[in-house]
Parts: sequence; structure tokens; C-alpha cells
Amino acid sequence: MWEFTLYGLLLSVIALGPILGFFIYKADFKGNLWIVFILGGVIWFLALIARTPLLLLRSLFPLELVYYAYASILAGLFEELFRYFFMKRWGKFRKSKAHVLSMGLGWGFFEALIIYVSSIILIAIFLDLGASIPELPSYTSPHEFFVGGLAGAFERWVAVLLHVSLTFLIFQALRRKMYLYLAIAIHAAVDFVAVTVAYLTQSIILTELVITVFALMVAFYALKVLQVSECVPEESYLSASEIYQN
Repeated sequence: MWEFTLYGLLLSVIALGPILGFFIYKADFKGNLWIVFILGGVIWFLALIARTPLLLLRSLFPLELVYYAYASILAGLFEELFRYFFMKRWGKFRKSKAHVLSMGLGWGFFEALIIYVSSIILIAIFLDLGASIPELPSYTSPHEFFVGGLAGAFERWVAVLLHVSLTFLIFQALRRKMYLYLAIAIHAAVDFVAVTVAYLTQSIILTELVITVFALMVAFYALKVLQVSECVPEESYLSASEIYQN
């Protein structure tokens, strides 16, 4: 009876397992990295809650694409400003590259948990109970549901790569404010392009391909910035008084 739910749980493991596994591999049993990982997720949730009232103003936008642009800009502004504010305020986030990485992984992990996993499990339970969900395609079998959900699981991996890259750009923004504006613009642009491609083409594969290309480009750029600037030595970042002078 619960085949859809079992497949939903499997999709959840596929979406979250590699992210958590990679973090555990990097963090081992270092408690401070676990704290940063969890707080990264908490801050993402705070940024989501903070912009939710503005997202409810959908009726003010007669055109779908205009609303998508508005929502994408809000995502870029709130998430990157929250990321910047907390990294600037709390030294744990900027203590080392491992701490920056942990913040980005936690950010993406909790986004996947709340946005993807909670949705896929809830949908699976409804399908097992025989409830109709008009907004979704009519799945003829649990296997079809599983195959259809794989794209969303893959998208979560790509989103984590993007969040880690943006977190490192925000790390650089502590020294050069230009990277804050760049991170906001990149975040908004990726969100808008992704949702626009999905809206115009109705193609999951094309949408995921576009998101992946963007995420890889941002990751490559963030890596080059990191290599050029050599973020560590960390004493440049541990002094809050020096940061606030920028």
C-alpha cells in the first residue's frame, strides 16, 4: 500500500545522502563544523521566512514572468544579505575554508530538506491514500513517480554546489564589497533563468541542464577568485573590528 511513500523516502535519501555524506567526510567529528553546518541551514530558513510576506504579493503582478523576476530578486537579496550579515557578525563562519564550506553545505542541505524532501514525502503519502493532486501529473505507478522525482533530487545537488560557491563569494565580500553585489546578481539571475526556462519550455531535462551549466560556471568562477585572493591567512578575518572598517 505504501509503495509511493517508500519511493519518496528513497528519493529523499538520494537527494540528501551525498550532501550529508560529503559533509561528514570533510567534517569528521569536529563539533564546531557541525554547528556551522546547522546554523547555515537555520539562516537559510530565516531568509526564507523574512521574504515570504513579500512573495505573497503575487496578485500585484499580472504577468507570470514579471513575478518570477521579482521573486528571483528577492531570493538573491535576502539570502545573500543574510549570508553576508551572519558571516560578518560571527567569526565561526569565516574561521577557515572548512567553516565556509560547512556553512554552504548546511545552507543547501536544509533547503533540500524543507523544499524538496518535505514536498516529495507529502505527495507520496497523498498518492498512497488515493488523493488527487490536480497540479501534478497523474502517475500510473510508483516507479513512474520515482523516475519523475529523480530530476528534483539531482537539482538539489546542483543547488548545493551553487550555494557553496556563493558562500565563498560572500566570504570574499568581507574584504571587497563588490562580491556581495555579484553574489546577489548571480543568485537572482540563476533563479530567474531556471524558472523562465521551466515555464517556457515545460522541459525538466532542459531546465536541469541550464541550472547545471550555470552552477558549474559559478563554481569555477568562485574557485578562481579563491585561488587568486588566497582567503587564508585567517587572522585577516577573525578580527571583527577590521572587517567593520571596510
